[in-house]
Amino acid sequence: MRLLGALLWLPALAATAASAKPHPAPPDTSHLVDILSASPDHQLLLAAFQRARLIPTLNRLNGSTLFAPTDEAIRRERDREKERALSGVVGAAVWTPVVEWVDEGKAEEHEHDNLQLALRDTLLYHVLNFTLLAAPPSNETNSTRPEPPKPLPYDVPVLEETLYFPSLFPYNRSFPAPPTLPGTEPDQPDPDAPKGRPEGLLHDEGQRLRLLQKKGEKGDELWVGVDWKGAGGIKTTGDNQFARNGVFIPVDEVLHKPEDLATLIRTTPELSTFASLLPASVLDYISTAPHLTLFLPTNDAWSTLTDLEMRYLRSGFADNDLSEIFGDAASQSGAGKGKVGYLERLVGEKADGKAQLETIRNGTLEVQGEGDATKATVNGTAIERGDILAKNGVIHMVPSLLLPSGSLMLTAEKYLIALDATHFVALLRSVNLSHYVQVPSNEPGTVIDTPLPPPLSADLPQTPLSFADEPSNPKKERYTILAVKDDVLAHAAAGLSALSALDSPILNGRPLPPAGSEALKELLQYHIVSGQWRPSELEDGMLVGTELRTESLGGERQRIMVGVQGEEGSRGEGWERSSKGKKGRGGDDDSDEKELISWGGANVVADPVVIGNSIIYLVSALLEPPPTAITAAVSDLRLSTFVASVYAAALDGTLATQPAVTYLVPTNAAFGALGLTMQYLLLPTSRSELRSVLEYHAVDEVVYLDDFPRSGGSRYPTLLDGSEIYFERDAVNSTLSVHGPTLGGLPANGEPRDAAVLEGNVLTETGVMHVIDQVELPPELEITLEKLVRGAKANTMIDLIRAANMTWVLDGKKPPRQRRDGEEKETRPDLTAATETAKKKKTRHDHSDQAYTILCPTDKAFGRLNLTYYLSNPTALSRLVRLHVIPTTSSSSTGSPFPPRSTNPGSPLVLEDAKTYDSLLSKSQPGGSSKFGALAFKKWGAGEDDWMVGIRGARGTKGESDAARVLAWGRATPWFVTSDKGDEEDGEDLAAALGSTVRLAAAGGVISIDSVLIPYEPGWFRKWGWVVTLAVVLVSIGAVGAVFAVRWWKKRQQLKYERLMQEEDD
Repeated sequence: MRLLGALLWLPALAATAASAKPHPAPPDTSHLVDILSASPDHQLLLAAFQRARLIPTLNRLNGSTLFAPTDEAIRRERDREKERALSGVVGAAVWTPVVEWVDEGKAEEHEHDNLQLALRDTLLYHVLNFTLLAAPPSNETNSTRPEPPKPLPYDVPVLEETLYFPSLFPYNRSFPAPPTLPGTEPDQPDPDAPKGRPEGLLHDEGQRLRLLQKKGEKGDELWVGVDWKGAGGIKTTGDNQFARNGVFIPVDEVLHKPEDLATLIRTTPELSTFASLLPASVLDYISTAPHLTLFLPTNDAWSTLTDLEMRYLRSGFADNDLSEIFGDAASQSGAGKGKVGYLERLVGEKADGKAQLETIRNGTLEVQGEGDATKATVNGTAIERGDILAKNGVIHMVPSLLLPSGSLMLTAEKYLIALDATHFVALLRSVNLSHYVQVPSNEPGTVIDTPLPPPLSADLPQTPLSFADEPSNPKKERYTILAVKDDVLAHAAAGLSALSALDSPILNGRPLPPAGSEALKELLQYHIVSGQWRPSELEDGMLVGTELRTESLGGERQRIMVGVQGEEGSRGEGWERSSKGKKGRGGDDDSDEKELISWGGANVVADPVVIGNSIIYLVSALLEPPPTAITAAVSDLRLSTFVASVYAAALDGTLATQPAVTYLVPTNAAFGALGLTMQYLLLPTSRSELRSVLEYHAVDEVVYLDDFPRSGGSRYPTLLDGSEIYFERDAVNSTLSVHGPTLGGLPANGEPRDAAVLEGNVLTETGVMHVIDQVELPPELEITLEKLVRGAKANTMIDLIRAANMTWVLDGKKPPRQRRDGEEKETRPDLTAATETAKKKKTRHDHSDQAYTILCPTDKAFGRLNLTYYLSNPTALSRLVRLHVIPTTSSSSTGSPFPPRSTNPGSPLVLEDAKTYDSLLSKSQPGGSSKFGALAFKKWGAGEDDWMVGIRGARGTKGESDAARVLAWGRATPWFVTSDKGDEEDGEDLAAALGSTVRLAAAGGVISIDSVLIPYEPGWFRKWGWVVTLAVVLVSIGAVGAVFAVRWWKKRQQLKYERLMQEEDD
């Protein structure tokens, strides 16, 4: 080996000893190898050809061009290879082994490339398969070479084919089976590929080398390896030598063969954004796919995308979309039949031609020349930098994305990924709901940051609330997506089975349903709202339909409530919708107030994003579909009595399963206002009646607040055997009231006023609930005095009434001696169908009946009384019972049987301070015998129920027997009575409507008290004290008069006769 090295250096030593004059042109018999051997500056290049076993190839060439880097250039390249190796850059060292082989006479200890393929490729890239320059005249006469080539044009870069034919064959024995672009069908072998040999990465063509000839100060200059505009490159030294088989052109630098497309994309600064976005699978494809013509977007091209689109592309979930972006700008057919699409090939020699390229995704790219080799357009976009040569194709850089649709065609699902909602997307996919978020859009997503975005469409108006359930155009489905970010679902995505309420992604703290379950599907359907609802279209309290349809709603959409609150009235922090500049209904600007938007109680935490026909709201938590009616009521402390009533009536199962029902739920105060009526209904023996009350509050269809008429009244069937309940809306203030059927303008159920809706649209699994402030008793329910007494838990009072033979009080009859003969047998006219519902199951009454209000002491109060005495003394018992019974009449001049609305609800009497009523014991009442039979009521505290009742005029020392505190009260159901002549005036309107004289009359009630009132009898002093006092006074007056009379008489007797002075004694 050392001998061979010494022999290689002999020509160099001979050249040094020769004359300094330039050597003459070699004879016609010389070859390129001879010139190379004779040149002292190219011995390393000669050694490289020898090492690569290319000397025979070089000799066999006939008409070629060799760009010969000098030894100094090769050594500089060797140094650069070492620096790259020290810095960790992976790559085969091409020139380092050559230099070491020559300088030290040794080969690599571990030769991995026995064929020296990398060196061979590099050397062949320095060789053109034709003579680039014409030979000088001194040699031309004896030359046997072909006709001289066409001279290179000045200042025009020209691509020339080298002897380097890139191929994967040495490295991949399966080649030429082409790789496949991810996301596309497998590529088929090229039918135009050469038969019987490898196709090569450039479709059986040599790699190109760009040259430029221009005029310099000292003559023509030849530059090698310039870019498409002639910049850069290596200037030749000008010491060209001609041989029989070509021309020898020295250069001062080594030519670098182009890298593969993937490497170029990674290392080109203008393509750094594209390189950072492309998935590894696509880059792997690009690095090996043959004869690709690429029109790649520069960094500036991506600026046309929105921030969300870029976030999606960088999310790691956009591989298919990035593959599509690449495939729409890549062609393997190139200029035709797999020829690489170099610009000069596409636009012609005059650079004014046109060509169409078929893309990998079967699209079309149109390249148009503009008469300048450095100017061309593709699909109307100017090519910013063309003909970037690669090992397996060519790159043309363009400043825009070449998308057939003009946009990325992103879906709501892809925007959700960009918004960090990938876990939410995964949940949708797990239950096959992705179709809601996979509708492609040709328009880029828009982030709404203004209070009033432009209208959606003039021909597609959206009506609010429940009237906007179905899309106006069924071909263009519109959806509002309520999604949560990944941090909300972090614990659930980590597979934690036991989550605390604080860690739960659901708003109410419940755990996330299992993946793929029907419960999870229903939960996610509740997050898909029908219609595209922009912030400007939302109103506080409005309901919109979701994609959740269940049998519990009869197949109708489940609703979700929208909240729009001012900053002061908001709960928690959320996305703020500023109303600055928003026009009010009157046309004036509203104040600069910030508003918070919420869906189903979860705040919106980011700006909504519009994507085509969809809009995305990011909310603070997952929303659970509405619960059952009983669960919704349990969560409201105002409705605890309703919940207790439901369980007492064993209706909890019905409330949970009865489909499509609207529940009217009275508050605790409303049930409390029933007083003794409610206490009676809660008794175990009254379960059926309690059920009827609750069923009367269940409308047999789903009626949201906006479904009721805007003005006037309407009636709806209930679950109580088809009984109807009535709703009326005030035309002035739009308040909604509820009442039962009426007769003659008076309520048949005995309620003094209509119930008002306090809160509406409380959504449930089976419909909706409306909270009302009064219990509406069904007209079929009859509350009698006896029922009220039982509700007061005063069975002793009932026993005493019966023991006193006064059951006519409980029956609402006049005392027996007051009733005329035959009144009990009096018949009543038949009522029309309009009154049958109100009269059903009720006891009939006539004008001879009498209503009573019973003051009912509790059984505990009777425990302090000697009942044995009263039971053995009928007279005393009768007086005791009579004192506790007050006859009741209509309480107003209008004939209404109810107290005025200003009084306590449910009371059978008008309770006013110092108001008195005569009991049956009073002498003013038939059968009464006591002057102390009147009862007076007194307000003793600030509470509405703080009343006392006592015997008026009682002056006894036992105050606990003369007065008692009122505990509760209840009103009996009013009566429908036939009117006598005296009543015809009150029932005139009703009689005209019904064809008979019928009116509604009060039926009395019960007032529960804590003590028994003992009939008051004054003592002997109260009876005879005045006589004694008068006698004493008279005696005293007589005595005093007698004393003065006696004294006067005595004084009178003491006066004597006196004689006159002149009168003599006889």
